[in-house]
Amino acid sequence: MASPFPYTHYACSCSDLTSITPSFTANKRASTPSRDIDVAAENRTFNPHSPRAPYFLYPLQNLLFCDECDGIRCPRCWTEEVINWYCPACLFEVPSSAVKGDGNRCARNCYSCPLCSAPLAVSAAPQSRENGNALLKPMNEETYMLQCQFCNWSSLDIDVRLTKPTKITEQLAKQRMARSPPSKDKKTEVADKSKHGRKDIPSSDHDNAFASLNTFYREQLNQAGDSQNPYSNSPYSSPANLARIMSLYGGLSVNALKKSREKPQPMREALSPNEGFSAFTPDDSDTVDWMIQKLESIPWSSTAELAQQLSSPQNNDAKFVNQLWPVATPLRTKRGKRCKTCRQFLARPDPKVGSLKWKIRLLAQNHVPRLSIRLHNSDKPISPNYAFCLRPDDLIDHGLLKPLIAQQYVLTVRNPIFETIKVTLATPAITPGRVQSRVTILCPSFTVGPAGDVWDDALSINTTSTSAPNDGSRRAAMASLTGREDGDSRQPEAGKIWEKTRNSTSVIVEIVPGHLDSPSSVVPKDDLGNVRNEEEDYDVLEVPIYVRAEWEATVQEDSSEKMQKERVVGEKVKKEIAGWCVLGVGRIRA
Repeated sequence: MASPFPYTHYACSCSDLTSITPSFTANKRASTPSRDIDVAAENRTFNPHSPRAPYFLYPLQNLLFCDECDGIRCPRCWTEEVINWYCPACLFEVPSSAVKGDGNRCARNCYSCPLCSAPLAVSAAPQSRENGNALLKPMNEETYMLQCQFCNWSSLDIDVRLTKPTKITEQLAKQRMARSPPSKDKKTEVADKSKHGRKDIPSSDHDNAFASLNTFYREQLNQAGDSQNPYSNSPYSSPANLARIMSLYGGLSVNALKKSREKPQPMREALSPNEGFSAFTPDDSDTVDWMIQKLESIPWSSTAELAQQLSSPQNNDAKFVNQLWPVATPLRTKRGKRCKTCRQFLARPDPKVGSLKWKIRLLAQNHVPRLSIRLHNSDKPISPNYAFCLRPDDLIDHGLLKPLIAQQYVLTVRNPIFETIKVTLATPAITPGRVQSRVTILCPSFTVGPAGDVWDDALSINTTSTSAPNDGSRRAAMASLTGREDGDSRQPEAGKIWEKTRNSTSVIVEIVPGHLDSPSSVVPKDDLGNVRNEEEDYDVLEVPIYVRAEWEATVQEDSSEKMQKERVVGEKVKKEIAGWCVLGVGRIRA
């Protein structure tokens, strides 16, 4: 894992690594009760070192929660839905119908520099000078240009002048069409290409080619639709009416009529330039020679990069910088997230363009208990602070776990909801993976108090404190707030919690890291003789823990629709949530 130690990752329930296989469920469904299937699913240990495990493990802040399904949701469990389209430059909301017709570019005066992608500003263009004499123009013929304030690129570099500072898209389209070669008759153009043997020349520019392809495929779809339904224009085109009429007046039956129809021909692709087809053939030696001669006379920085060519459809064929046109600003979207199971909104942003608020946002960290782990009786963190490591030995030895030496950790469970929960922890005695470590939770079942205000959490007093020094010093004040004495001599005991605050409970976990095998000089191979890759991060100690939380919730008016249908408002209902999480403790020293 790339996360710093210690870390806690949660496994989504959509993973087949956290549930029983479908074949097992199908074989046992008829003979085994559903309760036994659930027990079998819980008894299956999650292996964090599996090659597929990283695709199902996420930090808690990256997960959402569905209150209808009562489960966490990862990016594989939700679908995104476009709420609205808007331009990030002018913050103008664009209707979806306009996006379908005009494309996903801003149709107003928002353009970006084709070189550095900075916003372009409209400014007055300087008047041209010839032979040292200024060509003064009338005021009504003042011209404008698009200029980049970052790299000083302007539309004058491609000889583009604007007659007015508004309707820039329309003016650029007119000048682009004026520079394109005049369109000939399609038959004449095809004859010229076949005469000169240059079939790679496109029959039209990008827009015309797309229009030809669009027209061709529309005709193909219309022909396919007519062949499938030859009676589409008849008022008796429905199958029920047609069958009734054929049975009344005799003749061919409906089945015989279906057999007599010809099978619809499959749709073909475009084959000629008239239909928008264009192919590349390396016969255009004149163009290649012209490009080679130009490259010899200009620096490499004057050629267009691939990112600049792909920035806009108008720049796809540009080979040099002086052929790049201004890039219209791409539109952005606000997206909502829906649960794939119940289609409920898990996150829905405010549709207002300038608003950063959320109308609905069900975060998993507000519904799922949060687990954290730290060393017991140690002021040093598990992971070192590399900014204060003065010697190379500190970077290597500090933070590594010593194998075969028992170490005690404090596992803290925080409750984010406003009801008291009962937490049950389960972990395998031997961790799965190449390096087997021994894990023991001294108190696997306990209760956690409800969450409260932020100030209540900050001023909460530890209930496990015995006595505090009363010398009136700062140390005594801190001990009274934290409930911890200086030099606390308490020893961890089985079945007892270690610390308890308002909405958190801590227990002791004893871990004995396994022994790392020395690297072998023999290259491992599989049955087919191929070199077998070593397991990545096999020296990382990751502890899988199955967490189950149970509590009683009161049905309220703002509860989920499912709960309101099944229960009465004010009634107590038992709820639970369970799943696997992985605690990353550290790396084992070799």
